[in-house]
Amino acid sequence: MAIFSFRSKMGQERSLARMTKLKASKEGSGIYAILISDLMKGYCFVEGEDQLSIENSLSGIKVISGRAVGNREVPLSEISVLLNPRPSIEGLGEGDFVEIIDGPFKGFKAKITRIEDTSQEVTAELVEATMSLPVRIHADYVKKLSSDEKSGKQKDTFGKFNL
Repeated sequence: MAIFSFRSKMGQERSLARMTKLKASKEGSGIYAILISDLMKGYCFVEGEDQLSIENSLSGIKVISGRAVGNREVPLSEISVLLNPRPSIEGLGEGDFVEIIDGPFKGFKAKITRIEDTSQEVTAELVEATMSLPVRIHADYVKKLSSDEKSGKQKDTFGKFNL
């Protein structure tokens, strides 16, 4: 068994996996598994009997940009981090400034006031809102911008102006 990586056009990883699955099932090519991960955009990992059978199955798929590592096999130890992803709440703390990247408040900046480990959700106050508006969102929908180094000291603000 061998694992090889392939580059796909950005955003086409899922379609590459679907096309590979279709070709592998029709040809009986000896492909055992296909792995795509949100952590590595533009890459697809294919496990099969040997290099020749994998390349024969993938020939003709236009979404493939090429081989990622040449003719070298990818060791399982290098992709083990993709198999056990870390929780999205990791790295976030109370007082951190975040940007909301999905949902109805997409594009807004907020300050985290509370973190719930069990449900992977954060409660944040929107910075750009006229009044304090706490919003509860899943941790996957926020991107950390900066930490609050002063921890406890807050600036007096009125709208967008510092007092």
